[in-house]
Amino acid sequence: YFYKIILDFHEPEIKAIAFLIPHKESEKALYKFVTSIDEIEKLTGIDFFPEIEDDLENKLEKSSSYSNWNFR
Repeated sequence: YFYKIILDFHEPEIKAIAFLIPHKESEKALYKFVTSIDEIEKLTGIDFFPEIEDDLENKLEKSSSYSNWNFR
């Protein structure tokens, strides 16, 4: 698998999104590979945002929603 984590740390809406993509050819839309940052942290053992205040970090890392992102 490949993973990508994006953090948009700009007010008024701080948001993050994570992708976990199998290392193989796929015709699936990108949003089909959205997962939570927590899931990628479990797989990698990496804490990606240790400097962010815990309440915000927990909120960002548990989400697997892509509704606030514009996929074209």
